[in-house]
Amino acid sequence: MSLFTEPVERLSGDGTLTPNLAVKVTEPDDVTIVYTLREGVRFSDGTPLTAEDVVWTINHVSDADAGAATSSLVSSVAGAEATGEFEVTVTLDRPDPTARQSLALVALVQESRFAEENSAELGQPTAVPVGTGPYRVISSSAESVRLERNKNYWGEAPVPDTVTISFLGSDDTAQRAMRSGSLNGALVANPVTLRQFESIPGATVFSRPALQAEYFSLDTTKAPFDDIHVRRAIAHAIDREGVMHAAYGANAGLLRGLVPPGTLTPIAPRAEVDALLDELTPIPFDLDAAADEIARSRHVGGFEMEIAVMPDTWMELAALNLRENLASLGVTVKVRPVSSQEWVQMVFGHRTTAMFPMSFGAAVPDPGLLRRVVSEESRTRAGGYNFANWAPEDLQPPAATLVDSRDDAERFAAARTILLRIAEEVPYIPMYQPQFLIVLGEGFSFSEAPTAIDMASGIWMRRLLAE
Repeated sequence: MSLFTEPVERLSGDGTLTPNLAVKVTEPDDVTIVYTLREGVRFSDGTPLTAEDVVWTINHVSDADAGAATSSLVSSVAGAEATGEFEVTVTLDRPDPTARQSLALVALVQESRFAEENSAELGQPTAVPVGTGPYRVISSSAESVRLERNKNYWGEAPVPDTVTISFLGSDDTAQRAMRSGSLNGALVANPVTLRQFESIPGATVFSRPALQAEYFSLDTTKAPFDDIHVRRAIAHAIDREGVMHAAYGANAGLLRGLVPPGTLTPIAPRAEVDALLDELTPIPFDLDAAADEIARSRHVGGFEMEIAVMPDTWMELAALNLRENLASLGVTVKVRPVSSQEWVQMVFGHRTTAMFPMSFGAAVPDPGLLRRVVSEESRTRAGGYNFANWAPEDLQPPAATLVDSRDDAERFAAARTILLRIAEEVPYIPMYQPQFLIVLGEGFSFSEAPTAIDMASGIWMRRLLAE
């Protein structure tokens, strides 16, 4: 999408915003954003870009009542209006420190006239949105989308004349296509398959830490997890490093806190972030310590527990590791495989087991997602992720500060308070931060390895090099 429809600003992986369709952005107060648009821009069909097109797009992606899947990322947007020939003003219903970043990620500007005339089929192959980006769509299907240069593009054209984005069913299919020369690049979904890509002559792997956290949630309202000694025992019984190497090889790192460092560095100096992470060193793998914690718990005779996992993932490996390590301590662990579809339904239906493996990513580089695991409303609301049912009253103000304050120091202090309490009370067990992996075939390279956000925002194409 970001190659043929564009945002007003482009968001990079470190949270930096750069001008794009907007040449100037001001924020006269905490609930107002004013975009001054670039003049002379045309859509790929030759139609001039207007303020009304930008207004339509912002209102479209933020319309929760109409079912916009993007609306949760821009829930603070009350509306947008044209306040000049080349000026758009966005009004928020509350202060939101990530509003601009979120709009940069999801508000990809469409030609409003085409969108309205084709509203019933918009987004389908018969009505692909018209944009101002460096490419235009010449064919679209469930298998692939083919793009070619937009002759009306206002900026410097990227290197390729044509680009085909193919939707492949597995990493194995992708690596075989790359090996045959029919594919020049691929996102790697499963790090275990990386060796197959690395064996392709001329292939190059590019990796960056993903803004993703993988962890276990423990329902603190249900036995035996309502006992902190049980929670600590389980944390001691997981060989996190051993499981990580089995699941990821060298393509992941151990999380020290519940969020990746990259969500904190945009709001605090790296030295302060590192100091906080040093305080958050996770409970070490130590079966003797696990036994001591169970002996101090209300479940000295042992207990039974179930973990639902997606097969062939870190989830399954960690659960099997726990089953083996806890057996000698009188604990029976039942590992229940579920499909990815079942797992998603469990997440969004809040129908999880008392101990549940989770994976969530930050849409933008910001610690605001911490609110989704500690706030009272997140215990029941879909998308809240508070499966630990852990919402201490004194953590509700800092949780609100994370999403309402625009003061970086206040927000970092709030994140620090929450992360330290998680480390102390263990409602969640931080596990891994995986790498975001891309493989390019022979003859292609990147000037800088892109992040997932760079891919979503279209910045990756600017970094693509061809020999």
